[in-house]
Amino acid sequence: MPCHFLSKFSRRVLGLARAVAAPALFALVCACGGGGNMGGSSTPAPSGCSASSCGTAMLTLTDATGDFTSYSVDVTSLKLTKADGAVLETLPATTRVDFTQLVDVTELVTAAAIPQGDYVSASMTVDYSNAAVFVEVNGAPVQASLIDGSGNALTSLTLNVELDSAHHFIVSPGRASRLALDFNLAASNTVDVTKTPPVVTVQPFMVATVVPSDTKDIRVRGALVSVDTAAATYTVDLRPFDNDTGSSDQVVVNTTAQTTFEVNGAPATGAAGITALGSLAAGAWTVAFGTLSTTDHSFTASRVLAGSSVVMPSLDGLLGVVTARTGNTLSVRGATLHSHTDQHDRFMPRTVTLSIGDATAFTVAGQPTAAPTVAWPSVGSAITAFGTAGADASGNPTFDATAGRVRLEITSLWGFPVAASAGSVTLNVQAIEGLPPASFNFAGTGTTSAQDSNPAMYVVTTGTLPLPTVSSTSPIRYIGIVQPFGSAPPDFNALTAVDFADVFAKLDVDFGQGSAAAFSSVGASSLVLNLADPLLGHEHVIQAGPLVIDLTTLAASPPIVPDPAGPDMFAIEGGGGSGSGTLNIYLSYAEFETALASKLTGTTTVRRVLAIGHYDSASNTFTARQIDVILASGG
Repeated sequence: MPCHFLSKFSRRVLGLARAVAAPALFALVCACGGGGNMGGSSTPAPSGCSASSCGTAMLTLTDATGDFTSYSVDVTSLKLTKADGAVLETLPATTRVDFTQLVDVTELVTAAAIPQGDYVSASMTVDYSNAAVFVEVNGAPVQASLIDGSGNALTSLTLNVELDSAHHFIVSPGRASRLALDFNLAASNTVDVTKTPPVVTVQPFMVATVVPSDTKDIRVRGALVSVDTAAATYTVDLRPFDNDTGSSDQVVVNTTAQTTFEVNGAPATGAAGITALGSLAAGAWTVAFGTLSTTDHSFTASRVLAGSSVVMPSLDGLLGVVTARTGNTLSVRGATLHSHTDQHDRFMPRTVTLSIGDATAFTVAGQPTAAPTVAWPSVGSAITAFGTAGADASGNPTFDATAGRVRLEITSLWGFPVAASAGSVTLNVQAIEGLPPASFNFAGTGTTSAQDSNPAMYVVTTGTLPLPTVSSTSPIRYIGIVQPFGSAPPDFNALTAVDFADVFAKLDVDFGQGSAAAFSSVGASSLVLNLADPLLGHEHVIQAGPLVIDLTTLAASPPIVPDPAGPDMFAIEGGGGSGSGTLNIYLSYAEFETALASKLTGTTTVRRVLAIGHYDSASNTFTARQIDVILASGG
């Protein structure tokens, strides 16, 4: 039985404790061709592998953030190619993926036994014919129209990655090897919200690395095979994303005394949790979040959901963020609805009215000793609800969980510190679960109306967490649980803090269909963008958390310099249309600068420049770990 709805939402809200993005050694993947699969033959991973002839290919997939509230497409293929030309298909079945749900979590896609050898490339085919892509316009999600770089409607695109010759994907007998793929929404799409409906130009590429930074939680979803309570491990038949059949890859999940469990709605920790898991029948659904070892790539879970905590056969599922509450009626926005009758997920562009009551069962993510009541879901809470979906007389979506179950998920909060004292910080909130404060109605959150939560003076309990410096320019991210409804202040209880200095910034500048004058200079130590170029497009920002800087408002264009601390990656993609450009990867800035200068001869134009790193406002310098230059015509 599928668990689509939980799997999608949990990718976004359950991996937040480790969600500080950091780049590693990457290779760029550019879209190739306008439709269909790659040429050449392919075969499934062989079933007759032995420890002496095969190794385990651990493929993970994540996403870099983009300007979308939902980005659902069908992934139809994920292939690996050996140096001798042999091609292996690793994706068990066509899978619907909402890439916005992979921003904070990394999915383990396959753990297939494949022949040993030197794998030089990978490809992923994405079918856009049934895509559902929503962008935020004037505070509301609106479905966008999709076109390729030539202005044509999208069908199917195959993204190819040719791995750097010094960093191939090597599979050795009896060992596990990992290749991490990152589908970059920001780099793959240009959004024009001035049109009705909004238009998204798709020219997709992704990055890949054999040395991932692993700053996000890894998610392992599968059907239970067996439990070894003595060893505190269990084995699943891997079902990545929302797949329900087709996988034969088995993964062992290690647990510890600190691993939290929720099994059939009952929370537990450590040995009690693995014992509860052992009571489930084979085939029960499980979802685990944790880490892959950098040595043997074994997986250890920090949190496990299983049984009816993943899916309830007679109830629908709702996943979203509470934006208002009156009594036991909650408004839920940005929701994904899963219907148990047709097993489909649907992004809900309209606000859903959720009803809860005293008979509703409540749990708190990762806090097995908590004793939540009907008062706990409050404005700003991320929630997962089990109940019955419906509609009111006007056709507006409703959801009844009065006889069902609600789990409070971990919530992410961004704000500027206004005041700080022992155990408490007051914030000027900029975003809750990615939504601006204007999206929320805080009425009723306080013990009195005068004490209702005020996003400009939002009180966060921090316990023993380090106190931030009061600042109007350096925001901080807290991850935790919203204070129960009607009991503020405090307004929020933090479990983890992410200092702004640790947050990687993204520089994103586009030049429409391409400009020959995109750079003021291409030098031996830095790049300088020409922000006065009349062909400068819609995007020209530096973004770090909620802080967005319009580059055209700065006194000068900030130099983009390589990070001496490394590791760095530099890429030049000579795109063109929907995608048949050349691709060049450089591990040194000197080689990159020389190649870029040679390509910018006056006929080759620059479509987009992206960088990941840190921006120093005092020196007006962007120090980059990763720089991608995307050309509008082949160099």
